[in-house]
Amino acid sequence: MFFRAKKGQKSGGGAPHTSDPASNRAGTLQSRQWDSWRRSAQKVTRAWNAWLAADGDKRPELFGCYVRALTEEEPAAAELERMLHLGARGRRA
Repeated sequence: MFFRAKKGQKSGGGAPHTSDPASNRAGTLQSRQWDSWRRSAQKVTRAWNAWLAADGDKRPELFGCYVRALTEEEPAAAELERMLHLGARGRRA
């Protein structure tokens, strides 16, 4: 499932901006990682939908595209998880 900003709101989270440069850099890095994962996940969705809609002759090729998209999405998800985990640890300290 994909989430979009509500009408009139900016996308990219909702975390307040602080005057702490290190905090802002971490937030920007997390935002970039989030965007990277989201693009990868959208690619998976497009590949899956293309495979579902394909005729019999194209299905094997498009299934391969789906598997490749999943393979690309996995490290993006793992990196996002790592970044979020590091951010949570930093907030607890």
